[in-house]
Formats: sequence, structure tokens, C-alpha cells
Amino acid sequence: MDSLLKPDIGLMFWTIVNFLLLAFLLAKFAWKPLMNALDAREKQIAEDVAGAHKAREDAETIKKQVEKTLADTAMESSNRIKEASQAGEQQRQAIIAQAKDEAQNLINQAKAEIEAETQKAIEAVKKEVVDTTMLAARKVIGKEADKAANEKLIEDLLKDIKVK
Repeated sequence: MDSLLKPDIGLMFWTIVNFLLLAFLLAKFAWKPLMNALDAREKQIAEDVAGAHKAREDAETIKKQVEKTLADTAMESSNRIKEASQAGEQQRQAIIAQAKDEAQNLINQAKAEIEAETQKAIEAVKKEVVDTTMLAARKVIGKEADKAANEKLIEDLLKDIKVK
């Protein structure tokens, strides 16, 4: 058992030679491709991260543009609704004013017609009164007097009575 604990110079020499040879071979053939693969992987990850940041910035820009467009559209819609409401109110006021004018015209026309008909009726009543009075006077007197004088007399009488 003692031989296991005693250092053997030959074994140590060959172990160091094997280690150095293995390290050299690994450095020559395995280390460079491994480092190149790690560098390529690191570069790819950096590009992906940069792409993700760029995509995020683009998404934020697009989001802001969409929000601005929505706000502009909402404002434009609100303005159009307000304009339509004002136009409707103006049209309503115009229709009301026109209806009032037409109603006033109809009232004035009806008053004029009533006044004309009243005057016609008064004239007809006057004529009838004159004719009736003349007839009564003829019957009472028994003769026909001057028609013009009789009419003048009846007109004066009617004015005194103030028939209207």
C-alpha cells in the first residue's frame, strides 16, 4: 500500500506530458470552434435583443399613432355631431318662424275676409233697410217720392243710428 502514496517521477512526467498534449490539442482543434460557436451565439443573442428593442419601439410608435388617430377621429365625429345638431336647430327655428309667418298671414287674410264680408253684410242690410223703408213710406204716403231724396234721408237716419 505504500507504493500508492509514494510519488513516481516517471508517472508524473507522463501525466504532465499527457495533460499538456491534451490541452494543446483541445486549444488547437476544440477551443477555437467552441469559442467561435459561443461568439456567434452571443452575437445572435445581441442581435435578437436589439431587434426586440427595435420592435418594441416600433410598436410604441404605432400605438401612439393609433391613439392619436382615434383621438382625432373622436374629435372629428364630435364636431360633425355638433355641426349637425346646430344645423338641425337652425332648420327647426326656420321652420317655426315660417309656420308663424304663415299662421299670421292666414289670420290677417281671415280678418280681411271677415271685414270685407262684414262690410258687404252692412251694405246689404243698409240697402235692405232703405228698400224696406222706401216701400213702407210709399205705402204710407201712397206715392213715390224722389228716390234720391229718400235715399239721402235714410242715409242720414242710419248715420244717426250708427249701424255698423
